[in-house]
Amino acid sequence: MSPSPLKRKASSETSSPVPSADADANAGTSVVHAPEAEGFDLYSFRESDEGKKLVSWVLNEFSRSRGQKTRKHRQWYTFMSFHFGHQWIDIMGQAVPGAQLKAKPAPPYMHRRTVNRIRSFVRTEQSKFLSTLPSVTAVPATSEEEDIRAAYAGEQVIESYTSKRKLRREYSKAVWWMIITGNGFLKTWWDPTVIDKTSGQPGDIMYRSVTPFHIFVPDLREREVDDQPYIIQAQVKPMEWCRQQYAEELKGQELKPSQSSSNTLLDEAFYTLSNATKSELDAVVILEAWVKPGTTPLLPNGGLVILVDDVLVGAYMDGMPYKHGEYPYTKIEHLSNDTFFADSPLADLIELQKEFNDVRTQIGVAAKRMGNPQLLAQQGSIVPGRLTNEPGQVILYRPGTPPPSPIPLQPLPEYVTNQPAQIVQDFEDLSGQHEVSKGSTPTGVTAGTALAFLKETDDNYLTAQYQNVEDAFERISVQTLSLFQQFVDVPRRIKVVGADGAFDSALLAGADVDGASDIRVEPGSSIGQSQAAKRAAVMDMFSVGILQDPNQALRLLEVGGAQKVLDTVSVAEKKAQRENTKMKSLKNEEGMALLQQHTEQNMQQMLTEMSESLSTEPEIDEATGQPVAPPVPVSPEMLAQDPEVVAALQEMIPPFIPADDFDMHAIHIDVHNRYRMGQEYETLPDEVKAEFDKHVEMHKSLLQNQMLEQMMMGGGMPPEEEGAGGGAPEGPGLTQETGGPGIVGPAPALPPGA
Repeated sequence: MSPSPLKRKASSETSSPVPSADADANAGTSVVHAPEAEGFDLYSFRESDEGKKLVSWVLNEFSRSRGQKTRKHRQWYTFMSFHFGHQWIDIMGQAVPGAQLKAKPAPPYMHRRTVNRIRSFVRTEQSKFLSTLPSVTAVPATSEEEDIRAAYAGEQVIESYTSKRKLRREYSKAVWWMIITGNGFLKTWWDPTVIDKTSGQPGDIMYRSVTPFHIFVPDLREREVDDQPYIIQAQVKPMEWCRQQYAEELKGQELKPSQSSSNTLLDEAFYTLSNATKSELDAVVILEAWVKPGTTPLLPNGGLVILVDDVLVGAYMDGMPYKHGEYPYTKIEHLSNDTFFADSPLADLIELQKEFNDVRTQIGVAAKRMGNPQLLAQQGSIVPGRLTNEPGQVILYRPGTPPPSPIPLQPLPEYVTNQPAQIVQDFEDLSGQHEVSKGSTPTGVTAGTALAFLKETDDNYLTAQYQNVEDAFERISVQTLSLFQQFVDVPRRIKVVGADGAFDSALLAGADVDGASDIRVEPGSSIGQSQAAKRAAVMDMFSVGILQDPNQALRLLEVGGAQKVLDTVSVAEKKAQRENTKMKSLKNEEGMALLQQHTEQNMQQMLTEMSESLSTEPEIDEATGQPVAPPVPVSPEMLAQDPEVVAALQEMIPPFIPADDFDMHAIHIDVHNRYRMGQEYETLPDEVKAEFDKHVEMHKSLLQNQMLEQMMMGGGMPPEEEGAGGGAPEGPGLTQETGGPGIVGPAPALPPGA
C-alpha cells in the first residue's frame, strides 16, 4: 500500500514540502490533506473505473452547483463595488454568465458626486461584531472530579488554540464577508503539514476564513450546513504551488493550466473594476469535496475527495474523516432568508445610495450653473470658442447686435434640497445605525440613561446576528476539542492565562479532554458594551455600596490617573498569583513528594519538642541527695502513637508556601479566594487544597496582628485590656512569641517549573 497524504506530508524529505515551525505551511491557504485509511491505495484507486467515475461525479456536481450561484455572484459583485466606491456601474450582458460590471459613461458637463455611505455602514457594523468575542465555557459531564478536570482542560485547549492560531483575525475576515454578502465561513481542520512550535510535533489545528465565492452546495434552499448532501470548496492555485504541495501525488500526471491566477473564481477585476485583460493561463482549480453518507453510491459512507484539476490527489472513503462527523465549515449569517446563502443588509441600502448620489450630483450641477450661468446671444454676435471662465474677461460682440445676457435660472425646489436629509434618515432606519451608534448625541437627548437605551435599541436590532455568532463559536469550539481528542495522542504544552489572571501552561493530550464536548456560550456575551457606559455603571455600584473595594473600582474604571495607586496593588497581586502558581504546581508527583517531605520534617520536630517538654527529671531528696522517684521519659515514638496528638500537631504544621510579613495581606487574601472560587481549584487534590487553606489562614492571622498593632499604637484599646490581650492571637502554624510560622530548617524547595 502506498503511503497516505497524511504521512507523506509529515515525513517525506525529497518530494514533499518539509513542515516548518517558522512558516505555518502556507498559512494563506486552507488546503486539507486526506487522512490515511487502512488498506487504501490512492494510486491504484485513481486508475480504476470506480476512481474515474468518482472524479467525474465531483466535476459534474461542481459545474452544476457553480451554475446555480451565478445570480448570487452578480449580486455580491455589485455589493463589493459599492463598498469600494465604484457606485456608477451597470452589469454588461446580464444574460451572460460571468458578466462584468462596467462604469456608466457620464456627460462631459457633469461631475458625479459619490458620497460612500456604504463603507461607513460596513465599518460601523463590523466594529459591533468585533468589539467582544463570545465567552466559551466547558460544562463537566458529571460532578465527578475526573469530568471536572476534563472540562477545565477543554477550556484551556480552546483558549490556547484560538489565541495561537489567530481565530480573532480570521473571524474579522469572515465578519467582513458576512456584512458584504450576508455569508461568512470559518474553516476548522487538522493540518498534518504544520509543526506545533511548543512541542515540535507534526500536525496542528488550523482556522481560516473562506469566502462565500469559493463554497458550493447542491441545495440552495437548505439553510443548515450539515444538512447539505455535500460541500465543495474550490480554490485556484498556481501550477508551481500545486507541484510543490502535491509533488508525490502528481508524479507521472500531466497537469495543464486551466485558469489565470489573476482572474480566479473571485475575479480580482471586481475589486477595482479595472479593465485589465486576462493574463495567460498559469493556475489550476483545486476541488475539496466533503460528502455525507447516502449522497452517491460511489461513496456510500461519505468521505473526502481532493482534486487538482481532474487529477485525484487525496481521498478518504470510509466516511467523514473527522470523528465529529460534521463539515469543517461554520457559517455566519446576517439576514437569514431560510436559504443556504443569506442576504446582506446592503440589498436594502444600495438604492438609497444611488438616490443619494443622484441628488448630490444634481445639486452640484445646479450650483455650478448658478456660478457660471449660460449666456443668451444673437447668432453671430460673439465667438463662443473665445469664452472662458476667467474672472474679469472682456467679451466682444458685433456692433449693432444686442449684448449677450445670462439665461435666467430657477433655483432648485425646496423638496430637492431637503431630499438628502430624508435619504439619510431612511438609511439609518434601514441599517439600524442611528446617531447614537456613531458617537453622536441625538438632538434634545441629554440624559445618560436615555442615550444608553437608544444604544441598546440599536444593538437589539442585531439580536439574531449576535445569536448566530455565538452558535458559530460554540460549533468551532466543539470541533476544536474533537480534533484535539482525535489527533493529539502525545501530551503537548498548552499555554493559557490561568483562572487567576497569571500565565500558566499544562501538558495535555487528547485523552485529557474526553467528556468535555459539552460547550456552552454565554448568551449575550458577544454584544459589545460602551466603555463610558461600563464606567458609569461602576461608579453607580460604588456610590450605592454594591462595590466596596476602591482598588477594584479603580481597576474596573481603567482610569489612567489612578495608575500610581494601581502599580502598588498590581505588584501585590502578581506576588499572590505567583504563590497560586507555586501551590497549584504541587499537584504533580514530584510536588506531592516534596509536600510529604515537608510534613514529615515538621511533624518530627514538633514531636521531639513536645517529648522534651513532657519528659520529667527525677525528683531528688535534699537530705540524702538520692532520687525519690524515677524519671518519666516520653519519646517522640510514644507521642506518634496517640492519634489525638498527631491530629493536633498536623493542624499546626506551617504551610509549604509561607506568607511574608511585608505582604499586603488583604489583597493576597482576595486574589487567593478568587482563584479558589474558580473551576481549576476544584480539580486540585485535597492535599493541595489544604495548603491553600493554611496559606490563606496565615495571611488572615498576620492581617489580624497588624490591625491589633495599629489599634494599640493609636490608643484604640483600653490599658486594662492591653495586658490581657497584648499577645498575638494564636492560629494554625503560629507561635505566641512572634506570631510567625515555626519553619524547620531552610525554606522548602519548590517543584520544578514553579
